[in-house]
Amino acid sequence: MPITYVIDRLHQRMLTHASGLITFRDINGHLDQEERERGLDLPELVDARGATTDLTSEQLRHIVQRLMRLMRTIPLGPTAIVANDDTLFGMARMYSLLVEHDGISVDVFRDIDSASQWLESHV
Repeated sequence: MPITYVIDRLHQRMLTHASGLITFRDINGHLDQEERERGLDLPELVDARGATTDLTSEQLRHIVQRLMRLMRTIPLGPTAIVANDDTLFGMARMYSLLVEHDGISVDVFRDIDSASQWLESHV
């Protein structure tokens, strides 16, 4: 499975790991799981180092629309994404720009330490 996660209820965090090729279907499946396990409101650290994506900008817009609908009923926690693949980094950056004016805090990083510090400052 390309996206796995652990919900750390003690620290109120979601730790997510993405590997291999991450598709539109994978991301939607991850959101389905987060919704079922009531983790959407938790701060999330996504370690996607080593992952790639074939996500299109149109698919990304569908994900953003889905999150906007979810946000009507569930507050969404801040998300820090760590990526070293240029395409994945770029798509994650586009995602962060598309959601920032709607009150969703997302940022993209090249290293875990910077991402963790940012996430700490948004809790």
